[in-house]
Amino acid sequence: MRTLGLIQATPVGIAGHESRSMLRIQPIDHSDSGVARQIHALLHMAHAQEAQHLGRHGQAGAARSAEDIQASVAFYLGAFEGDSLVGAASIAPDDEPGQIAIAMLCVAPACQRRGIGRSLVVEALRRGETMAFAVSAAADNTAALALYRGLGFVAYRRGALGIDRLAMVKLRRDAMPVTIQVKPS
Repeated sequence: MRTLGLIQATPVGIAGHESRSMLRIQPIDHSDSGVARQIHALLHMAHAQEAQHLGRHGQAGAARSAEDIQASVAFYLGAFEGDSLVGAASIAPDDEPGQIAIAMLCVAPACQRRGIGRSLVVEALRRGETMAFAVSAAADNTAALALYRGLGFVAYRRGALGIDRLAMVKLRRDAMPVTIQVKPS
């Protein structure tokens, strides 16, 4: 079992999933080399697509290696259609205290615009409902910004990333208050 703050799950590999046509979101074991390779392939496709969208064609190689993913301390969720991994998200410690980050969110290009990314973020939020979340996105990635804003994230910082000074926005969603019900005595 891996633990990140209050998020706990028993990771499972990809190979043993039963086939279903509906979407499943569940923890995945990124320390398994085969799973890490599948996450890497998704991430590489997503980076290539985003680089093309942002007009930064030389930056598709920015994706982490499968070995980096395998060694990561992050908690990973996978989105499955049948036995196919069609999306992934990672949750990791943020660089600011008091919050955790959605460090990575990617969906296979052929599966986008079907709510898979949203489903992954909603599941991450559900698992860490008592925690504040942060996420960064390119300032002109309107689809990502709309997704996060639609889930209650608010922009609180802007900056630039890399030698090309890519404009970035950092968003935050505060922890949901915990309700304690007390029975009358």
